[in-house]
Amino acid sequence: MKLKVLLLVTAVFFISCSNDKKTTEIPKRQSTVKSDMLLQSTAILPFSGKGKNDFVHLTLSGKTIMNSVATFQALNEQGEEIHCETFPAKDLIQAEYRTANSSLQEAHIREVVEGFFADDLIEKIKNEMVAGL
Repeated sequence: MKLKVLLLVTAVFFISCSNDKKTTEIPKRQSTVKSDMLLQSTAILPFSGKGKNDFVHLTLSGKTIMNSVATFQALNEQGEEIHCETFPAKDLIQAEYRTANSSLQEAHIREVVEGFFADDLIEKIKNEMVAGL
């Protein structure tokens, strides 16, 4: 009887140890997200009218800031697109910076994007967009 128990324990031990084909580690997968988004500025504003909470954002995408594309998009509270406009990021350069070197122009574009939703600038842009519709 002791021999049978000893053989059984030995067999169980060898079976559990010979399970080399099964891996106990979960293979790790690496994913790389390629994003060409360079800068983004967002705000929640009453873009479509008073009392509304619309999500607006300005995004620059591309390989470099000077050659990027700017996208201005407004979404309502339900996530539906209200307005979307795409234009070259160079259009964000104000007149006094048009003759500056590319480093100054790039720094200026960064400042414009970061401060794009400042109160005085919002009203000016909103009025220009409404006039263009």
